[in-house]
Amino acid sequence: MIQISNKMIRASAGTGKTYQLTNRFIKLLLCGLPVERIIALTFTRKAAGEFFEGILTKLAKAASEPTEARKLAEEISMPDINQAEFRGALRRLVDSMGQLSLGTIDGFFNRIIMMFSLEFGLGGEFEMMSEFEQQQARLLVLEMLLEENTARREDRESLIETFRLSTAGKDDRRFVSSFEKYLENCHELWLRVPDPSRWGDPDRLWPKGNLWPSQAMDRVVKVAEWRELIAGESFGKSVQNGFSAMADHLATWMPGRELLAKSKTLMLRALENLDALDQGTWVFKFGNAKALNTPSEKFSQQLAVILRQCVAEELASRLGRTRGVFGLMAAFEQRYDAQVRRPGKLSFVDLPVLLDAREDRLDLEYRMDGAFDHWLLDEFQDTSLLQWQSIANLVDEVVQDPEGRRGFFCVGDQKQSLYQWRGGDPRLFDRIEQRYSEGIESSSLDESWRSVPDVLAMVNEVFGDSQVLASDTFNSVAGERWNNGWRKHTAAKPLVEKKGHAMYITVDDVDNRWAVLQHLLEQLQPIEHGLECAILVQKNDTVREVVNFLRGALPNVPVMGESATNPGADNPLGAALLSLFRAAAHPVDHFSLGHLALTPFANHLPEDPHERQNILRQLQRDLHQTGFEVTARNWIGKIENNLNDFSRWRATQFLELARQFDETGSREIDAFLRFMPAQESTDASGANVVQVMTIHKAKGLTFDVTLVPDLENKKARLDSARQDALHTHVGSDGSAEWILDLPPKELCHVIKPLGAASELARAEACYENLCKLYVAFTRSRGGLYVITSEPSGSSGYYPRLLVDTLAKDEGKDFAGSPVSAKVRFESGNFKWLNFWKIEPKTEGAEKAFEPESAERRHRRLARRRPSAHGGTEFGGASLFEPKGTDAAAFGTAVHAIFEQIEWADENTSAILKTQEESNSAAAAEVDRCLQNPQVAALFEPIAGVDVWREQPFELVIDGEFCSGVFDRIHLFDNSAVIIDFKTDRVDGATITEAVKRHKPQLDLYRRVLARLTKIPEAAITCQLVFTRPGRVMEA
Repeated sequence: MIQISNKMIRASAGTGKTYQLTNRFIKLLLCGLPVERIIALTFTRKAAGEFFEGILTKLAKAASEPTEARKLAEEISMPDINQAEFRGALRRLVDSMGQLSLGTIDGFFNRIIMMFSLEFGLGGEFEMMSEFEQQQARLLVLEMLLEENTARREDRESLIETFRLSTAGKDDRRFVSSFEKYLENCHELWLRVPDPSRWGDPDRLWPKGNLWPSQAMDRVVKVAEWRELIAGESFGKSVQNGFSAMADHLATWMPGRELLAKSKTLMLRALENLDALDQGTWVFKFGNAKALNTPSEKFSQQLAVILRQCVAEELASRLGRTRGVFGLMAAFEQRYDAQVRRPGKLSFVDLPVLLDAREDRLDLEYRMDGAFDHWLLDEFQDTSLLQWQSIANLVDEVVQDPEGRRGFFCVGDQKQSLYQWRGGDPRLFDRIEQRYSEGIESSSLDESWRSVPDVLAMVNEVFGDSQVLASDTFNSVAGERWNNGWRKHTAAKPLVEKKGHAMYITVDDVDNRWAVLQHLLEQLQPIEHGLECAILVQKNDTVREVVNFLRGALPNVPVMGESATNPGADNPLGAALLSLFRAAAHPVDHFSLGHLALTPFANHLPEDPHERQNILRQLQRDLHQTGFEVTARNWIGKIENNLNDFSRWRATQFLELARQFDETGSREIDAFLRFMPAQESTDASGANVVQVMTIHKAKGLTFDVTLVPDLENKKARLDSARQDALHTHVGSDGSAEWILDLPPKELCHVIKPLGAASELARAEACYENLCKLYVAFTRSRGGLYVITSEPSGSSGYYPRLLVDTLAKDEGKDFAGSPVSAKVRFESGNFKWLNFWKIEPKTEGAEKAFEPESAERRHRRLARRRPSAHGGTEFGGASLFEPKGTDAAAFGTAVHAIFEQIEWADENTSAILKTQEESNSAAAAEVDRCLQNPQVAALFEPIAGVDVWREQPFELVIDGEFCSGVFDRIHLFDNSAVIIDFKTDRVDGATITEAVKRHKPQLDLYRRVLARLTKIPEAAITCQLVFTRPGRVMEA
């Protein structure tokens, strides 16, 4: 057998890492390795699907085309392989698909635990919980911990006391909600680090003894004594006032509150010179005065005693809080493991924990070791230490195979590490590389098969400026780390001459960013140019803000948000139904009753309190007997006439979610009230829309043009560490050495070793923020447009970084901008749109010779879907009109009803009546449409005419697969009529524009029908039926 070397590849964005993975897999097949001996793991199902598709596509091409066979043979360094051998490899792969180990790393862990479930203490079969089910399980365990009938009194009191410790210094009286937050933030950390000695243990921090012990003293008295000394010192008035304000603050200060809230400058200087204070030798300057202030020895020493006591009390509070959080997690975990995990209900977080926790893990690894000869790992920079530990011994056996018959191959990019906050460890790449330095070949890929030179010019200017990145303006440690891993990006040969455009634009007022964004979209016209366009922002809330703005500002541009919505609770009907059920469960909930009084349900609830309670008690009985779906349907029926189209559609979604909840078997109203707001859906996206999404969601995706208008946070720096998270200090091997709720950075610098820990946390935060910006800048093929406000002098966030790296002067006015805006950097110009080859932008239309096609989708005949030319679109004028997935599903329902109607006859009414039960809004729209004489004429029976209804088609036109569905066709002997239904929200003023928008789709339909029927295109007419106004328009 041919020996294949072990490899680790650092692949920059767009350089074809998936291309390398697919080639590796194919090479292993051609070396004769059985499919079942290869395991390939990545982090998402989408990535795994693209990987598998890439393998099949490459093999299929090589098996069918001699030139492709020669090309692939050269790429995998096996030039003697011929077309027949590729065909044989493809056959073996297809025949062995049931044995293929290609999926996510979580799926692999799931598979192992399924194989050895009894060894892991699980009751045979187990199931993976959804995120909501996991949340519900946590709440159930928490309730059991506090329930008097199930918890011992001493355990319950101990839990509450532990909670008090965990909130030391914080006025938090909401026990359950606060505990939930701790579970969300700390439970996974506890699972990774269950050793109590790592949590807030002073012996871990100071092995030779606590350097900051709290003294037995009355601090208030000490402060009062020190205050009396202030007047006797020879300070100026401003210094005296500063020390007096400090004394007032220290007299009332408590641990957990801001120690530096008053006289911050004086306090900081004193804290930074505690040793000099102890010795009575402290001197300092203050303000603009040149003279030195020289406090007396007694003044300095008493201040030192007070400040040391304050620091000691704050530190004791932080240590206690950290131990308290551990105690909360330990108490919770003991019950959770018994009540949830052991009976067989697992979350994905549990999987590596279970694998790593077994004392006899080596026995399981021995039984698994023979299963795989070759390991392929993708996105290695996002692997956590715990995940690696679960497979490390298996990989170790492979790498150190003395005969070299086995192999390890991984790819990743530390510059795209976005998940450190949930355990991803980009430094793991370096540690594994060092561990196997003799047995693994390391290489880098920096030639981009994605981005044109103009885009890369901006990327290189920002991320290749080593001097700016390593300056103290941001974080010198993070900057040096970035610089050590950075290599200049270059465009691959096929892209070198291709035109593009990159711009950095600043505005004086942060609120003007959206106006510039609008202007850019008007310049780019991405839909008309057939460009895949994405707008990237930092948070989900901003996704919704940008979508709402653009839908109002550019009503003719389809904009879709990739953030989640809550169809069961984000609308008036859903909120009213939840208040109704809440009032039934909690009769004294005056807020819910008050809310109901403002809704149409008020007409069905008596004003008399006793009668109203009778109705609500009956509602409880109905819920228990028939479930939430039936009960909700009955109450919605009571106010049917009060609902608009949007509310009717939301009603169908509410009922569907209620049905899903009923399937759980629960009849608990409070559980339902938690379930509904937690259910999320996402707007549909596509190549013919402008997509708005978070940078995290864009990772792994590619667009023709990317706009980045949201890089603001004036209150933060790039190295601002998360304030709500416990700090985990890791050792050189990546394992946790100690965990602590860190004090503010100013105090950390006083307390060794917390100063170094604080600096490390800030460096990690800065590095991760640089990674986030890098991901945003490297999504684009041809156009990259960045908008920020003009940074302030002290800013250390993204705008300052971009100005310092990109702006060579004051810039020039952005031509045509509706607000004041300056172009601070530009490579290329808008003329790139004239040179950019406009193709139908569908998934998988890359060129054959570009590794990018292997990175995302492998070259095949491009697929054109006629409906993608201009689907149902909705402006932003009305909040209560169907949007996104609502609109798409509503249109589908309308089409489904029209499909059942061949001709208007006695059956039509019965069809509509039947459909009212499942979708009253869609049935009403079809009925209203058929009342219009223009539409009714299309459904009058015509003798000798064939009728196609919802007829799918697929054929090749101009080298592209063209697939779609004809809504309705009338076929005559030598002519035909295409009838296409549109549920666009149009009126007399906008219908002409809508016809223009849909005309390309109808033109393509005409070509397709002519090919299928041999009827000349000139003899085929097209009719658009707009269902809302009931209008028929010729296209």
